[in-house]
Amino acid sequence: MATILLIAGGTIELLAVLGLCVMRDLYDRLHYVGLAGFGTLLIAVAVVFRESFSLIGDKALLVGVVLVTTGPVLAHVTTRSMLIREHGGWEAGIEAVAEDEAQ
Repeated sequence: MATILLIAGGTIELLAVLGLCVMRDLYDRLHYVGLAGFGTLLIAVAVVFRESFSLIGDKALLVGVVLVTTGPVLAHVTTRSMLIREHGGWEAGIEAVAEDEAQ
């Protein structure tokens, strides 16, 4: 069972790396950050199956859970900061609409 989980996790990691290399747009590439976290979680579960709930298994599981929870947050924050840098803050859009309505 551990071997199957390890192969599945490695395959997901490989697909995430290939997705990062193949996608042209930076926004498309950010989708694969979350996918890499799930591959890591599968590898961590394989370690837990192999080593049981020991110090090594617990640390591997903790790393997998942290990467699964922080990967999408990292992608969201990065995308938001890039959009703000490109288009300005959302406050500017509200002020422009308010000025148009006032005229």
